[in-house]
Amino acid sequence: MITDQVQEPAESLGGETTPELLPAREPWRSILHGIGLLEQVIGSLLLVVVLVLVLGQVVQRYVPGTWPWTGEIARLSMVWATFVMAGYLAAHDRHIAIHIADYVLHGRWLATLKLLVNLLVLVTCLVLLYATWQLVSTDIGQVTAAAQLPLRYVNAVPIIGFALTALRATLGIVVVDIPGILGREAPGA
Repeated sequence: MITDQVQEPAESLGGETTPELLPAREPWRSILHGIGLLEQVIGSLLLVVVLVLVLGQVVQRYVPGTWPWTGEIARLSMVWATFVMAGYLAAHDRHIAIHIADYVLHGRWLATLKLLVNLLVLVTCLVLLYATWQLVSTDIGQVTAAAQLPLRYVNAVPIIGFALTALRATLGIVVVDIPGILGREAPGA
């Protein structure tokens, strides 16, 4: 009988082991979940673009004619995927991190450390968001060398990534870190 069987953990089946960081209340919960899905779709499409363009570069070796823009767009797509997925990774605790503190520290000490980390991420994202905004707003009409893409658009993608990562760091502070420091369990944790 199915109810007598022991269910395997999600991680053994490739499922998500860390839940998405979302606020408890609607409509923000649905909005941020939708943004997360959109980040996944855009990031996946950009990786497909990289794959197709790199394969196109391989084909160029064996056919007459060249497409110099393929390498440039492939590189830009990889960078754009990194920025677009940064907020998603922060929401799932998948950013570059050293999780040894999770085993050493507990309770309020761990929550305080994670608060400091999220504050550092938030401040860094806000500073880089401002700097990138300055870069885009003072653009003088330059274009990329091969594809002739306006640098204004090329440099605008990191603005989105920094904003989404700052949003997720703020959410981590409000939803998880502060309740952890106050000794309350975070909703859904």
